[in-house]
Amino acid sequence: MSIESNLDNSARPQGISRREFLKLTSAAAGLLIGYNSAQGADVALSLINGMLIDGTGADATPDGAVIIKNERIVSSGPRKQIKIPTNSTIIDVQGGTILPGFINAHVHAGYTASILKSWAQGGVTTVRDLGALEPYSAELFNIRNALNSNPKCARLVAVGSFINVEGGYPRAYWGGHPVTVNSPEEARQAVNRLIDDGADVIKTAFESGYSFGQSGWPLLSHEQATALVETAHQRGKPVTAHVTSVLDLERALDAGVDEIAHMVIDWLADYLISRMIKAGIRWVPTLELWRGISKKYNAKWYLQSIKNLSFFVEAGGEVVLGTDYAGARDIDFDLGKPITEIELMQKAGMTPMQIIVSATKNGARSCNMESDLGTLEPGKIADILVIDGNPLKDLTNLTKTKLVIKDGNIIE
Repeated sequence: MSIESNLDNSARPQGISRREFLKLTSAAAGLLIGYNSAQGADVALSLINGMLIDGTGADATPDGAVIIKNERIVSSGPRKQIKIPTNSTIIDVQGGTILPGFINAHVHAGYTASILKSWAQGGVTTVRDLGALEPYSAELFNIRNALNSNPKCARLVAVGSFINVEGGYPRAYWGGHPVTVNSPEEARQAVNRLIDDGADVIKTAFESGYSFGQSGWPLLSHEQATALVETAHQRGKPVTAHVTSVLDLERALDAGVDEIAHMVIDWLADYLISRMIKAGIRWVPTLELWRGISKKYNAKWYLQSIKNLSFFVEAGGEVVLGTDYAGARDIDFDLGKPITEIELMQKAGMTPMQIIVSATKNGARSCNMESDLGTLEPGKIADILVIDGNPLKDLTNLTKTKLVIKDGNIIE
């Protein structure tokens, strides 16, 4: 797989029209088309006259402002407390809502520019690819780096490939090319190899086959799994684990993983929820996947996943937005704003603010980038979404994208 084959420049996002910019901006609107943070260290970009939701979970600020300079947020908060720099390009968002750029923390097929551009155009400025569809090689991370140099693309965070035992998931069902291990020492070597090659996060799987109507698939031993997790943590990388059943969930928790990818589809007991919350383990429920799979096979997994998420949320668990885009055949996933996942999370009892935090602050933690992304706080990278309307009253307003800023640059 070559870098050139993935850097597809043929599919340009439609962008924001000049007419729309004139609605959004002050008299300097013409200067904003193609604005980027490299225009000069002394030039700031100021967003004013909008409701500010900063991603921390704090109450919205009715009249907020955000100041950007050198790709970073300089200040944000109530307009009356924010000083607009003298040398500043001002965007009046005219009553819209200013939020952090969204993060989809579970996608596949992320190594293609046209797909990343579509995410970015919908206000999803970062995606986390949890397993390439191609055979593993270090070249994947070279492709990631090249794609991340394109300001029009959503930022790509990548695991590269699963680590699992020979014959385990995903190879047991889908095929694929995981990095395989047969001992604790090989697990350590695999983790170090991936991190040395450039992995942002480590992924493994605890999947014995229950949700696929099978059983007895090979699994990492406890010793192999703990060696994997310990090595990743020593290198400063979190571990996310594919899990779909309660039996396998316990194995993942015993290994000390940081996050569970997919909601389990059998009954989730209270003691497991308590254990996860006490350990601070995040959950990426991928409800859009379970709805699509349930429709395809006339199953009830989607309904149980909704119930389980509601139990986890009610108990105070940390949820991360992720859809598993392209992770199952013949399932239509949202490309761009993941509104289906958002609406299903609301159906499970999450409030609009909880959902926004799951797609911003919590997503940044999953990407191991919480010091740079996820909230509109001073010092963070300026990834910003501006929408029409109030998403706290109607989440469908999140689809009304007016402006997207990534790395301090306006995406056309």
